[in-house]
Amino acid sequence: MGIWDKVKKAMVGEAPPEQEEKAPAKEEQSSGAEQKAAAPKKSGGSGQYKSVVVEKGMRGWGGPLVIQPEPGRELIYSVTGGGIHPVAQKIADLTGGKPFDGFNSKASFEEIACVVIDCGGTARVGVYPMKGIPTIDVYPASPSGPLAKHINEQNFVSGVKPETVKPQE
Repeated sequence: MGIWDKVKKAMVGEAPPEQEEKAPAKEEQSSGAEQKAAAPKKSGGSGQYKSVVVEKGMRGWGGPLVIQPEPGRELIYSVTGGGIHPVAQKIADLTGGKPFDGFNSKASFEEIACVVIDCGGTARVGVYPMKGIPTIDVYPASPSGPLAKHINEQNFVSGVKPETVKPQE
């Protein structure tokens, strides 16, 4: 296994099945932030999630990205050192997606609507775009390193602040 395979494994987790955690079921949630996520707000009576436009911030790169969760792919995955980052919370609040602390828990890639990261390096910046997950970096990073070929303006935006996340009209 090469060094980048080890980095990817460490960043996205490939724990043995008995250690792997899935997104918590609504009944298992207990904290205030998790309770808020338990009842997604959906638009109208159509059962559809709302969409947001995420634009690059000052000195940022990429995007804009349109994020719209859907049933089964509704996690707004926050991988920012623990807890839910304000950008992830705003996206969840506006879309009805579920904020999820991806730093302390794991979910499958198929459940993630988008990921919010705080990485100025190369690992998280490239791993999630490589997996086809829209990636929102709060740092003003641009494509670099061995995974740069997977990063483009359609799957990555950086320098994002809560103010650069807006409902899609």
